[in-house]
Amino acid sequence: MNESKKKAHIMKIVDNHILYFRFLKGNELSSYEEGLQECKDNMGKSEVDVIMVVVEDIETMFAKEMQDIWLMTGDLADQNGLVKWGVVVPDMAKQVTIEYLVQGGKDGDRDYEHFISTDEDDVMNWCKE
Repeated sequence: MNESKKKAHIMKIVDNHILYFRFLKGNELSSYEEGLQECKDNMGKSEVDVIMVVVEDIETMFAKEMQDIWLMTGDLADQNGLVKWGVVVPDMAKQVTIEYLVQGGKDGDRDYEHFISTDEDDVMNWCKE
């Protein structure tokens, strides 16, 4: 019997237009790459115009490879015309880093608005505005 691989994230569409991703704690970096593909597939849906990412594992989320995934996600958001990206982090210790990544790195040229907080309800409410 094949044991199914534990999923590193939860993905759903909220209010028919918000792509919600929750990256679960304790997963290998390679698991997040699978999440990026699922994210890419769903960002292309015409009704999706906002992405909300919930980060549970702050250390994994800032490895060099993960920073590349953040930047690629921002590229995808711009390419697909998303207007907002909300991020929920476990603490604001890495706020400057996450803002740098969400804004597009050194170029900082993203077309979408962003909001980062430790409060999931605040971020969801902002995404729904």
